[in-house]
Amino acid sequence: MKHISIILLVMIMLTGCSLLEEYVGEEDQGELETAFKQDTGEGVLELVTPTITTADEIVEIKVSGIDEDKITFISVANESVFEGTMENDKVYKLDISGIEGAFPTDYKPKLQLLQTSDDKESGDIITFKQVRYTVEQK
Repeated sequence: MKHISIILLVMIMLTGCSLLEEYVGEEDQGELETAFKQDTGEGVLELVTPTITTADEIVEIKVSGIDEDKITFISVANESVFEGTMENDKVYKLDISGIEGAFPTDYKPKLQLLQTSDDKESGDIITFKQVRYTVEQK
């Protein structure tokens, strides 16, 4: 019975992949590829504190080359920690206390920067940057 379940699961996964290929037309391929890239648009996102401990509550970042007039959205471990305009080459301190996914020591949590065309988090992405940081046991 286990073998039949595994075979059915594999068949469903393969069918889903082929349906995705059919659904995404050639005109959408460029947008789909861009959405999966971890570094699009202008600018650089740099961690000033690349390694934090489980006792730390602040991550420091610096950005350069981004559009200072656009609203910037920053999330840590998929939770929003900043929304507003940012100045290039200035160090920002982000409070990550209370974000459960910000402190695992078995993998590197994500810090993401996003700017969109219409200054709304749900708009067309024009700049997306992602960096990961390590957490050490304190």
